[in-house]
Amino acid sequence: MTDALRSIMNLFAKSPFKPLTEHAEKVRLTVAKMDEAVKAYVEGADPAKIKAMYLEISKLEHEADTVKNTIRMEMPSTILMPVDRTDILSFLKQEDDVANSAEMVAEMLTTRPIKLPPPVKEQILRLENAVVTKVNEHVQAVNKIVDLLDSSFSSKRVKEVQEIIGKVDSEKHNVDIIRRKAMKTVYENEAELGCVNILILIELIEELSWVAGHAENSSDRLRMITAKR
Repeated sequence: MTDALRSIMNLFAKSPFKPLTEHAEKVRLTVAKMDEAVKAYVEGADPAKIKAMYLEISKLEHEADTVKNTIRMEMPSTILMPVDRTDILSFLKQEDDVANSAEMVAEMLTTRPIKLPPPVKEQILRLENAVVTKVNEHVQAVNKIVDLLDSSFSSKRVKEVQEIIGKVDSEKHNVDIIRRKAMKTVYENEAELGCVNILILIELIEELSWVAGHAENSSDRLRMITAKR
């Protein structure tokens, strides 16, 4: 048994829900490293450096997968829990897709270096910052709800979780606005970028937006869990 797996099993021994915070943290770390890679890419970092960062991100995503699979195998299915096991696993699947999309974004960065016009660079960085903010707020909601699952669902604490999830929803609207602006800016710089680079950047923007989209979907599952209480 690896040290990481032993650590997760120890969490299960204390609570069937504590490993959810472990998975959320792995996802957060994957997105944080993706954030570094995107910022390095738009500043014209050496392709070898981008490749090395992608490999780090891929490793973190694999670690998130390991935690996810352990939770699936070990979460009790025969004892009474305060929430439906299916709801927890549905939430977990969406949260894991956050890390999957972050890895895909990082892989796209290795396709080819692109010299970005300043307006395009600005919009991609705006989008990146909004996406990271959304993921961080989602992780905050996970930590809160695990505390709820391990204690009692008081109306005050449920309201706290719902307010955090509301922030995630509002941030997703912000991400959508910036995504559209970023795509428009890319097309406005077609003469300088060329058709191939435009295609690459549009795909990158779409996948970057999906990092936030999966965080929103996962937060929606959290809302369902608290709403059933």
